[in-house]
Amino acid sequence: MHHHFGSRFLLDTLNTLGFASSYTEVQRFELNAAAAAHDRTDTQFGNGTFVQFIADNVDHNLRTLDGHGTFHGMGMIAAVTPGFRLNKAAPRLSPTLKEVSDLAKINIEYYKMQSKQSLQAEFATMNYEPNMIDSTWKLNLLSKVCWPLTCNRPSWSAIMHKVMDGDYPGKLSVVFLPMIDMNPSDLTCINSTLNFIGKQAKAQHCVPILTFDQPLYWKAMNIIKDEPLNSPLKSVILRLGGFHLEMSFVGGIGHLMEGSGITELLETVYAPNAVTHMTSGKAIARAVRAHYRHSSHVNNLVTHIRHTTSR
Repeated sequence: MHHHFGSRFLLDTLNTLGFASSYTEVQRFELNAAAAAHDRTDTQFGNGTFVQFIADNVDHNLRTLDGHGTFHGMGMIAAVTPGFRLNKAAPRLSPTLKEVSDLAKINIEYYKMQSKQSLQAEFATMNYEPNMIDSTWKLNLLSKVCWPLTCNRPSWSAIMHKVMDGDYPGKLSVVFLPMIDMNPSDLTCINSTLNFIGKQAKAQHCVPILTFDQPLYWKAMNIIKDEPLNSPLKSVILRLGGFHLEMSFVGGIGHLMEGSGITELLETVYAPNAVTHMTSGKAIARAVRAHYRHSSHVNNLVTHIRHTTSR
């Protein structure tokens, strides 16, 4: 109730009626819970775990009347697979705000770009190992062939669930890391994030794998490029977020298929303004659904023509 309304009068009134804790008690619990969360951050994940760090901008308390008291900074989490549980209650202490803030302090590493030349994108052909055999490359063809044969065709996820085998590591655990109260697009903030993640990975004895969205990813790549060869940041592996990677892929399809009639085809179902966002990869949900639909229909048409010709 405090999270939804934030009203001291409401909580204290319900407390006098015996229906809720007092506002002071709730505030005290939040401080103790924040202090206890630091122990979870310092927990050793153990050997055999895969840790992936994710950083992105975070906003809090945006709907204020005067615009004051808002927060816009860099938030970080660690996704640990397999997951773990910490059955530890928050102790009932009386920590101060300064004590809690000192627990989650991050050193600000000021950054000044060494070279004025930004990183240039390079596209290279992926070289697969000769002994690496992908046993699932025919599944896409199987999925399309089954579509006109039966009305109960399983979805792509169902097909992958049927053919894949192995041990399931279980649900991952999300560990919340401290935030940086700076503009996330600032190079100093990104540099501080990279250094903090590197230290966290070293303490956990794991490889520093960090996921950014597209704008932050590109700036982080430039920062790592300018670092000397013996810099610890050279060991950080940057990954583009899955959502932005999918947007770039769908946008690439729209760019390559421009002028082929795909826009006119989509406009028979979707509004013209929506199609513009779909082909650029912005309206990702509509774009994925549309590509699946016209791919299935084209494949059904080709299969029907081949079946008729074979007769």
